[in-house]
Amino acid sequence: MEALGSTSESTAAVRQDLAATRERMSGTIAELEQRVSGTIDGVKQKVGDVKQKVDVIALVRQHPWPALAAAFVAGVALSASGADRKAARATTRAAKQAPGAAKRGATQAARATASGVSQLAAAAKDKITGSSDDAAGAEGGAESSGGLKARASGVFQAQVHELRQEVQSGADELAELSPRPTPSIPVV
Repeated sequence: MEALGSTSESTAAVRQDLAATRERMSGTIAELEQRVSGTIDGVKQKVGDVKQKVDVIALVRQHPWPALAAAFVAGVALSASGADRKAARATTRAAKQAPGAAKRGATQAARATASGVSQLAAAAKDKITGSSDDAAGAEGGAESSGGLKARASGVFQAQVHELRQEVQSGADELAELSPRPTPSIPVV
C-alpha cells in the first residue's frame, strides 16, 4: 500500500511544480507583452515626430518667408549653374534629330517589309512551281499539270509585284510627310 501512496505524493508534487511553472511563464509572457507594446508605441511616436518634421507643406505654412527665401536662393543657384541652358540645348538637339530618326526608321521598316514580301513570294512561287530539285526528281515537271501551275504562278507574281509597289509608295509618302529640320536657332 505504501507504493501507491508514494506515487500519489509524487504525482501531487509534479502537479504542484507544473502549476508553479505556469505561473512563472504567465508572468514572463505578460512582462514581454508589456515591453513589446511599449517599444511599438515608442516607435510609432518617433515615426510620427519624423513625419511632422519632414512635412514640407506644414513647414511652408508655418514659415512662409523663410520658405520663399529658400526657393529664391535655389532658383538663383540653378540659374547660375547653367543647368537650365544645358537642358534647353539637349531638348532642342533631340527635337531636331527626331524627324530624321523617324524617317530612317520608317524607310528601314518599309525596306524590311518589301524584302520580307519578296522572300515570301519567292518561297511561295517555289512551292507552287516546285523548286529545281523537285523538278529534276519529277518526270514532266510543270508540263504534267496542264499549265495550272504556270497560271497560278503568273497571278501570284502579279499580286506580289502590286504589293511591293504599294509598300514602296507608302514608304515614299511617309518620307515626304516627315517634317524637314528647321534651321538652328542659337539658345542664349
